Amino acid sequence: MDKVLDRIWRFFSSVKLAIVLIILIVTTAIIGTVIQQGLPVEAYIQHYGSSTYRFLNFFELFDMYHSWWFELLLILFIINVAVCSFERLPAIVKMVSKPKLRIPVEKISAFKERQTIGYTGKRDALIASLSDRLKEIYKEPVHTTAAEGDFMYLEKGRIARFGPYVTHLSLIIIFIGVLIGSFLGFDAYVNLVPGDSTNIVRTTRGDRDLTLPFTIKCNKFHVEFYRSGIPKAYKSDLTLLRDDRQIAHKVIDVNQPLTYKGITIYQASYGPASASGFDIALTDGNDKEDDVSLGRNQHYPIKGDVSIAVLDYSPNYQGFGPTILVGVYKGQKLQSTSLYLQKYPDFHGAEKIEGYRMRFVKANESYYTGLQVAKDPGAPYVATGAIILIVGLMMSFFSYRRRIWFFIPEKFSGTYTVAGVADRNKYSFEMEFEKLVSDIKKGVK
Repeated sequence: MDKVLDRIWRFFSSVKLAIVLIILIVTTAIIGTVIQQGLPVEAYIQHYGSSTYRFLNFFELFDMYHSWWFELLLILFIINVAVCSFERLPAIVKMVSKPKLRIPVEKISAFKERQTIGYTGKRDALIASLSDRLKEIYKEPVHTTAAEGDFMYLEKGRIARFGPYVTHLSLIIIFIGVLIGSFLGFDAYVNLVPGDSTNIVRTTRGDRDLTLPFTIKCNKFHVEFYRSGIPKAYKSDLTLLRDDRQIAHKVIDVNQPLTYKGITIYQASYGPASASGFDIALTDGNDKEDDVSLGRNQHYPIKGDVSIAVLDYSPNYQGFGPTILVGVYKGQKLQSTSLYLQKYPDFHGAEKIEGYRMRFVKANESYYTGLQVAKDPGAPYVATGAIILIVGLMMSFFSYRRRIWFFIPEKFSGTYTVAGVADRNKYSFEMEFEKLVSDIKKGVK
């Protein structure tokens, strides 16, 4: 049993495993970028075809960040990072908490950064002067004695040794947040016409309905356009209801969502819902034009018992833009129908109805608001992990551990030695060491 546990421990503490998992996660992220995630099933079938869709969907490549195999990758990576950190961290803690205050004298000569400095005073005076000067220009040294002489130990950047482990912790927190969001969160949408309300939303992929703990009511929806027809801004006036009682209210836009108890409602899209009325222009034989507003199937008398009515409407009929189907009635009997295109008013040429020419001016359209409804309980963990990640990276890249020893031999003969070493940033430490030695030479005479 112990051998089995030991093998499991060695498997999860392997750096090779970490590299493989990182490569797989990065590859997954690339695939998830190439294959757009979370689209409706119909969109994938139209783009890839039925057979390719079934093959890719078998591996859950259209929603891979919620797939079992991606979640398994994250769980394995969390375990791997935690085990590696747990195995190596105690040694780092011991190294930092119990530094080598003294080193063998013969090893001092192996240091690249090393200098021998002369001093004409007494040994005790040198130790006192060095201690005072180092406090002033660098930091307070740790003074220890040995048979061969006295050592003064200096250390900076100790915290840098913990930078990688802070980074490891941040990754664990981030991936735990992703898993929480995957298991307990959702991403859905709903389209509402002003005045409508619902507590049912559809998942982004369109595979199931979800029931919200409240009802969303769209009070108003407003959209503005540039002259070119491009939307300028669109906003939704929303009220959240529970048991017919208002629990929240906000006018949302693209950058201002509504959040209630962990569920966020975003302004995602809009579209034409229906046309409630139509503006047309009737021109008689004297070129006198009358503006007429009609509702759908509303009759407007032209002459005698002849009337017209808008029977149908298309916002973009066969690519020709807004179009209405107009019926001509004699009494209550439909005599004929014609199409009138807003962008092409001369489509009918000189065709007249009882001496009148008709032009389709515009449709008074109503729009639906497209709302994205999302819940991600793991988001606070991801945000916290991101902050910790920045701290860990700053600890790792903007600081480094350097150690310096001063050695005053027991049999003092007018010289002492200073030597130092840095874990990295050798060039920066070389300049720092030279400046320290220069300050010591000036201040300790």
